[in-house]
Amino acid sequence: MELIPRATFRQIRQERVEEIASARKQGARVVGYFCIYSPVELVQAAGAIPVRLMRGGQAAEEAGEKYLRADACSFCNSCMGNFERDQLYQQVDAVLSVNTCDMMRRLPESIERHFGIPVYQLYMPRTSEPLPHRVAEFRRQLDGLAGELATLTGSAIGTERLESEIAAFNRLREMLRQASDTRRMNAPLLSGGTMLDLATTTWLLGPVKAVSLIEEVLRILAARPRRESRRPRLMLGGSILTEDDRWLLDMVEEKADIVTDILCTGTRWFAEDAPSDGAPLDRLARFYFSRPCMHRRPNSAMYEYAQKLAREFRVEGFVYKTLLYCDPWSFEVRRLQEALGLPVLHLDTDYSTENREQVRTRVEAFLETL
Repeated sequence: MELIPRATFRQIRQERVEEIASARKQGARVVGYFCIYSPVELVQAAGAIPVRLMRGGQAAEEAGEKYLRADACSFCNSCMGNFERDQLYQQVDAVLSVNTCDMMRRLPESIERHFGIPVYQLYMPRTSEPLPHRVAEFRRQLDGLAGELATLTGSAIGTERLESEIAAFNRLREMLRQASDTRRMNAPLLSGGTMLDLATTTWLLGPVKAVSLIEEVLRILAARPRRESRRPRLMLGGSILTEDDRWLLDMVEEKADIVTDILCTGTRWFAEDAPSDGAPLDRLARFYFSRPCMHRRPNSAMYEYAQKLAREFRVEGFVYKTLLYCDPWSFEVRRLQEALGLPVLHLDTDYSTENREQVRTRVEAFLETL
């Protein structure tokens, strides 16, 4: 039995999309973003509604293929397709993009060219050591973004409002950590699939409503009897995992427990809080600059993060899903396996539904080895 039915999360998300559409008719502005480096606190402090654009799916991928080159990753194709066909994407007044991998660096240009949606490109220094001049450059980028957001909404970003939004999102991250940490126990009640549903729903709701939802989930968890069965404990990793990838988590969790992950749509978003010392924009610059990702160089912080989670959550196997042509993640699989010393199942695929039985065969064979 699922802790909370998937249909409940879908209904909450659909109601929120309709609420956003209504707010937009009243003059609100909606800013879509893709990446964990996007400073949502700044967007909300400007009076805009930040929404994370993290839908995939075969139909969207096929619809988007006419816009991008043949070797574009499935996520970028699906993003283009969803601007054609998805109700949430069609509410977006501007897109906030960060220059991570090469495909995500070029995606905003296609969005602006084909759909006429303005794009704010936030430059993230590729080199990851937090040297003062690099953090200062990123801080300058945030200053520029603040000005663009103020122009979009007609509302200047005040220090008091920004402080309030930083505190609100820190509270949301704290609550997501509490939910995720329940999976430290043996035979956890909170599945990886439900955790993905919870994350995707809270990003859409915003921090205040999202905290209430997580509190309700934690109350349900506390009232449920503990499971007795002992199953393999797994970690997830790889390319962006969207809400349309829920089928894979369901498949894996028929016989195992997904207890943690190193996904940008998972724990890396809420692993830490923005610092509390210094001016608000300085704090956001330090916070977002320091977040680990495979595309940064050196990416040793990403490996340290994975090793830490593997120890703390007593991980016994690693399911590593990459998208076709997602080189920043695909190239790291062997090194990750050596660093973690765990059995790894590497699935490299697109959003096609035709190969799911092949994936099932590989998942079942992998789990039998644990």
